[in-house]
Amino acid sequence: MANDRSDAAGYLGWFLFGTVLGAAAALLMTPRTGQQAREILGEKGGDLARRAQTLATEAQGRAGEWLDKSREVFEEQTQRLMTAFEAGKDAMRDEMRKGATPPRD
Repeated sequence: MANDRSDAAGYLGWFLFGTVLGAAAALLMTPRTGQQAREILGEKGGDLARRAQTLATEAQGRAGEWLDKSREVFEEQTQRLMTAFEAGKDAMRDEMRKGATPPRD
């Protein structure tokens, strides 16, 4: 599960990196002075970095919630299975005891 979480974070990181590169390329291709382009890149880059950090934090929180929920479901199913197994063992013992006594006339 931890490996899946790191893979998802890696994909999200590369996606955001590509987004930043695309935005930077678009700003650099516009007809502006170098100073204006640098100012815009600085402003937009900072905003984008903050948004990316927020999204990454939210995604990590959701992944943690999903992990907790799946752990709860697993424990619940394990408990049900163990209960059913014990009931089966008890039923088998009862049947073996019934079969061990001679029939009454």
